Amino acid sequence: MAKRSIFFNLLLLLVAAGGCAAGVQEMRPSPSVSRVPLDRERPAAETVGSLQFRGALDLTGVQGVVGLSGLWVAPDGSRFVAIGDSGTVAAGGLAYDSAGRLADARSVSSRPLPIDEGTSRKGRRTDAEELVRIPDAAGGGWLVSFERDHRFLHYGEGPDGPAGKPLRIEMPLDAAETAPRNGGLEAVTILADGRLLAIEEGEEAARQEHRLWVSKKRFDAASPPGRQDWEQLTYRSAPQFRPAGAAALPDGGLLVLERRFSLIGGWGSRIVRVAAPALRPGGTVNGKELARLEPPMMNDNFEGIAVRQDPAGETLVYLISDDNGSPLQRTYLVMFALPAP
Repeated sequence: MAKRSIFFNLLLLLVAAGGCAAGVQEMRPSPSVSRVPLDRERPAAETVGSLQFRGALDLTGVQGVVGLSGLWVAPDGSRFVAIGDSGTVAAGGLAYDSAGRLADARSVSSRPLPIDEGTSRKGRRTDAEELVRIPDAAGGGWLVSFERDHRFLHYGEGPDGPAGKPLRIEMPLDAAETAPRNGGLEAVTILADGRLLAIEEGEEAARQEHRLWVSKKRFDAASPPGRQDWEQLTYRSAPQFRPAGAAALPDGGLLVLERRFSLIGGWGSRIVRVAAPALRPGGTVNGKELARLEPPMMNDNFEGIAVRQDPAGETLVYLISDDNGSPLQRTYLVMFALPAP
């Protein structure tokens, strides 16, 4: 998402300052990382909607961690990779306390994301918005979605995320030509059945209907879908909210992260569950809201979402916020537990 003016951020600070008080518990975080409560006015709060709070970190002071939009967390929860809208890859280890709560981010590093040949680093051509790990059975590597210069790029596997010379993958139909400059395919994931799904954010906050595409066959990095190999649906968001991220669930459905901003209410986020049967070609997808993050709860510009299952089968949900490079915003990494439907 585009960086905002100092005036804009001063307004943001006045009307929607997210809580940033650290809540140190039994594990002391690394330098520059602090633990934060779900609700600064109710530090003991443990639930929001249907989600159970399992810890949150403030990474704002970590060198090079800025403007993060897309998120991946390892299946065992031991590490994370995130990409940012200035062409940055950030990666690090994750640690948990004895209760299984997110407690620390360790050895966090950042580096530039390689860009495809012929694409300049000027003009915000590096505006990476979504990060998807491609299963090894589908060719492996990483898929990154960009906006402004709308495109999908397929990267190889590096020690800390996407690496090497990327290959361009065609977007569905006319998405690259008709998507708003700052409202492209921000919510992208590979479903449990192997199909690639993408939702357009759009630029009009009042517009609730967003184009959604699902590939007609399982995604294969060696033979990715062409422009016509997609089925189109409509995703319906809540009023004033827009889709910013997506993560596949093991049951074939997905979670969609929606966000909004207003001068009166500040930042707001919704986590929405979409059941697999709702993904019918030509249909309108209306997900079920699981939780809503709004002041006075810990709150900022949440754009990235990731999902994993622990050994007991519990589904864990991670969110990351994009601070837009502003000193008045924060980079939060948050973990929730999702109860079984």
